[in-house]
Amino acid sequence: MFMFHNFNESTLEYIKAFVKGDLSIADFMAYFHEISEISDYLEYVIDTITTQQIPIKRRTIYMKNVAQNKPFEVRSNAEKFIKEYAQSFRDLSPKWKENPPRVGNFLRTQTHQTAHGAVTIYGIVADIYYQIDPTFPRTEKYSEEYEFSLDVLPGYLAGGISAENYVSQYILPKYPSTMKKGERKRLVKEEIKLAFQRECKGFPRWIQMPEWPIGSDNKPMIYLGQKAFDHHSEYYFRDSTTNEKYTVTQSW
Repeated sequence: MFMFHNFNESTLEYIKAFVKGDLSIADFMAYFHEISEISDYLEYVIDTITTQQIPIKRRTIYMKNVAQNKPFEVRSNAEKFIKEYAQSFRDLSPKWKENPPRVGNFLRTQTHQTAHGAVTIYGIVADIYYQIDPTFPRTEKYSEEYEFSLDVLPGYLAGGISAENYVSQYILPKYPSTMKKGERKRLVKEEIKLAFQRECKGFPRWIQMPEWPIGSDNKPMIYLGQKAFDHHSEYYFRDSTTNEKYTVTQSW
């Protein structure tokens, strides 16, 4: 099993405090980049599972109107870093399935400043620690914040990486989760509408995932309209600072 005598106790305490919700993700990532042993600790767990063929522990959760309202197992984020398990993940690239990255290297590519990045980082760390102690309490604040960010995005923005990143980085922090949910939702939606402006009556009708571009001033560009062709559509935008025109092309 897991033998941690080569690691400092403080390393484990950082991880536990983060998983429980007592340590903010900003502070945890600062420690993560400063103290290499945190990365080593997480990778040691994955390596031990792999070499000793220890079965992955999966959490059992309940979601209303899912799986006929019965509890069900969810795949662990830890499985993404083990080749044997990674093969079954549909959302992983063939390269990842063949040669999963190291946990530390992957976490270093993530940003905690967006709701999506935060829930990704937390899910990986919490699921890896779950392999050590499945009874340890974990916070739901990162998943709740991510779900909220998706809930407030209109259809012409939902699923778009640039839009989700902008909203979670520049709008959500203005309205803390301590606010009443209804009021917070209303204010955030109003600001999203103001941030993603247009000079035409309609909104983009994307044929793929939304790709609303961000301008040189780190603000969403202004939507001008779109035009459909035989095999693709073009979406026209203008930078609000430079007035430079920009075209997004999506193919059928």
